[in-house]
Amino acid sequence: MFFQKVLKGISGLPLTEAQRMVLDEGILSNWWRKKGLVSNPEIQEELTEANVIHHLNDYGRPLPVGHQWATYGKTYGDVSAFISTTAGAVQRDVYNRTNILFPPFPIALNFATNGFTTTGYIFYAYVITLGKQSVALQAFSEEVRELHIYTSFLPFHHEGEITAKISIPSVNIEKAECYDGVKALRELKAGGLPNPLHTISNPTYFPPDKYCNIRELL
Repeated sequence: MFFQKVLKGISGLPLTEAQRMVLDEGILSNWWRKKGLVSNPEIQEELTEANVIHHLNDYGRPLPVGHQWATYGKTYGDVSAFISTTAGAVQRDVYNRTNILFPPFPIALNFATNGFTTTGYIFYAYVITLGKQSVALQAFSEEVRELHIYTSFLPFHHEGEITAKISIPSVNIEKAECYDGVKALRELKAGGLPNPLHTISNPTYFPPDKYCNIRELL
């Protein structure tokens, strides 16, 4: 079992909603957020390998006609019970005999600003992984970036996906930083790290530091 630190970029959030997520309700899956009340049997029905693959590979694809959650959204992503986060990834370039590092911050920043076009937040949090597939277990996130666990080809492996389920509790969220996409891109092109417009800190954050098996961001 590992306490894995992750980043989550969300675009277009108003300040009040970002504050509520950090300080109160945590990060909710689209399914829970749009449906409202969910039951334990419904959660178990959603936590399947097929739905993980839809979340990873078909996020923007339209739902098929007659899908049971079609009243809550139009795409698989709209009604997904899973939550994408990033911890960074490493990919091997065999031809050049080198490894390529994809740090999590630029990935999260791209999602937070919708391709550097808008304002959004990067959430700093941690989730718990088991080192193997555990799709049916809500408490544990899926380490999709680990090729020894998810051996099928995934086109977005470089995004360093760690997939949480249903929600990430507020107590697991350290802070959220707000970025302006246009400003951040300008600062990156100038060779520096973007500066957040403001930061929301969580006074009730419970750091996992006193536990073992902590995995940092790449």
